[in-house]
Amino acid sequence: FVCARLRNMGGGWTDLGVRADPDNPLALREHLATAVALGYATVATDTRVDAGDKAAGREIARGLDPIDPAALASALADASARGARPVLRRLTRLTIRFGEPGELQATLNAHDRLVRAYDILALEPTTERALASACANRRCDVIALALGARPSFRLRAGAVRAAASNGIAFEVAYVWALMDTTARRNFFANAAALVRACGGGGDAGATDGVGGVVVLTGGS
Repeated sequence: FVCARLRNMGGGWTDLGVRADPDNPLALREHLATAVALGYATVATDTRVDAGDKAAGREIARGLDPIDPAALASALADASARGARPVLRRLTRLTIRFGEPGELQATLNAHDRLVRAYDILALEPTTERALASACANRRCDVIALALGARPSFRLRAGAVRAAASNGIAFEVAYVWALMDTTARRNFFANAAALVRACGGGGDAGATDGVGGVVVLTGGS
């Protein structure tokens, strides 16, 4: 399963995890230049907030700001100099980390207009209750899971099936596979558990490389 917005992004590779940091435009420029040089046609700049954080509203608003034209032009010029086609489509992504469903709902309600302005809404649950809530959330496009550590909750098949019925994609940050032995062991064990919970018979497709993200798609 993969949500409609991710399915209909058009041709070319897509990077769903370019960190949006308005305070570090140089890093964003480098990310964009690398993405274009590697053949990515679309990037999603990712704004990350914690539900319940008093500064969440400000960060959510900032994540919708246009990319600095000078930084974008510089990134495309760098990519062109490397022989890449200087074309890039930008999507906006909001990732909300939460442990209690009530905190998530309060954040969504308080900033409803801004949240709806994003192209992609990702939820990062940190508890089993939060996972069940994310899987049942019809506004959610992506569920992000940090699987480099021992899991604090089980990936129950029922919750995963609920996500499938809502067209939600699961995302795994594979940067953990490039770290120490413990992180790698946890990553592969947890990723295998996720595939089993998805049903084990579908496809596993990588839509990303620069930001270290894989979107797992199960049988529809």
